[in-house]
Amino acid sequence: ITNNMATPRKMVRMKMTNNDMWDSILEEPDTEHELLQENEILKPLLPEIALISDLGIRSFVRSLLLKADAFWYIPSSFSGKYHPPDERVLGGNVLHTKRVVRVADLLSESFGLDEYERDLVIAAAIIHDLTKGKVWDEKVGPQYDKFHPYTVDSFVQEAHRIDEVYGREDKSTVMMVTEDTMRQILRLVRCHMGPWSPIPETIPLTNTDMVLHCADNIASKLH
Repeated sequence: ITNNMATPRKMVRMKMTNNDMWDSILEEPDTEHELLQENEILKPLLPEIALISDLGIRSFVRSLLLKADAFWYIPSSFSGKYHPPDERVLGGNVLHTKRVVRVADLLSESFGLDEYERDLVIAAAIIHDLTKGKVWDEKVGPQYDKFHPYTVDSFVQEAHRIDEVYGREDKSTVMMVTEDTMRQILRLVRCHMGPWSPIPETIPLTNTDMVLHCADNIASKLH
């Protein structure tokens, strides 16, 4: 299993043209076989995904999680020095993600973020460690990617290429958000490590940047 990286390319700006159709698909998956299969995979994070109000952003996040195999079983700490003990085991990354979303949701209220800004933060919180583990082969196992705040961009580009060719209306897809929305979510992901970023110039500047950075920092230090 590998995190495939696609050559960066301009994303196609797309808007939801039939919100009622997506509402029926995403809110009532019992009627859709594909969505039932998706929900089985996404089950550990369905409560967090449901916090996102915008159905396009929700579909975007679902599609990425479904393609990120390593995300679901890697630990949150590869060194064993950081994060609460129950996150340092296989699957710990998912538990860490749930905690970051919880704190981000609380901080969004404290910072007075509007619904769209909160959706951006929650989406970024769910995918902020999407590419934290690089998996070279079954013998080596997952390896820590210190540049994971930035490799998520390439992962999204590859997901966009796949959904552009193979996407269907009865499946989650990254194609249901605009380029601007995608860019804002990815900026939040790039800034989430703050002063510990492998690229020092990537620092939180806005309220939304700071909400995600603080949420990740708090969740990494408190059980």
